[in-house]
Amino acid sequence: MLQKTRGIILHSIKYGDSGLITSIYTELFGRMSFITQGTRSKKSLVKSSNLQSLFLVEIELYYKPGRELQRIREIKNSAPFSSLPFEITKSTQAIFIAEILNKILREEESQPALFEFLFNSIRLLDLLEDGIANFYLVFLVQLSRFLGFGPTNNFSEDNPCYDLMAGIFVPVTPTHPHYLNRDESAVFSKLLEMSYQDLTNLSIEKQIRKVLPDRILEYFNLHTGINLNIKSLEIVREILH
Repeated sequence: MLQKTRGIILHSIKYGDSGLITSIYTELFGRMSFITQGTRSKKSLVKSSNLQSLFLVEIELYYKPGRELQRIREIKNSAPFSSLPFEITKSTQAIFIAEILNKILREEESQPALFEFLFNSIRLLDLLEDGIANFYLVFLVQLSRFLGFGPTNNFSEDNPCYDLMAGIFVPVTPTHPHYLNRDESAVFSKLLEMSYQDLTNLSIEKQIRKVLPDRILEYFNLHTGINLNIKSLEIVREILH
């Protein structure tokens, strides 16, 4: 049965001489895997240029429930990028975000609110002109909320340390190693209050900016049960820090 849906490209791997197996997070069906052949052919309605990580697409597919690998009839670029693939501060974050989403988004069911958040966030990253280096930090916080384990911001003089396991700020340093120190916690509290409109207002000293992404990913590891091991984090650290 032919179906149409918007999608976000997560990851593609080569299949045979001219094929690809591509993971796409779709608006109607959640995460799906597609097999395509002849993507480099001029006559093909499925171009490999539209299957790059984090591209926003419109898909017409031959949908069969329960099939492990679906087939695409046609795929189009839904929102062509003007800067994301070409500006290194943006493309680096796009690679990082795509790697995280590829590891976290597993459910094969529709989650319209999450899809809309992701779709709009990626479009915004492409359009941003200021505060670009802070984008992925705010994105991660917002993403955690859509995934159901958003941090509680009860930071105060009485609760100056963030417990990554409990998901709250606590009065004293936890006995386990999964926490932010006082300086990191103060910055994290500010981050929790931010939206994309506030990106230019976040100033983070170099040492904290260097470790904060690791701590946020540690928080994701603890609350998803997935060892993310994001390889592109080192590139982000080199380019943005």
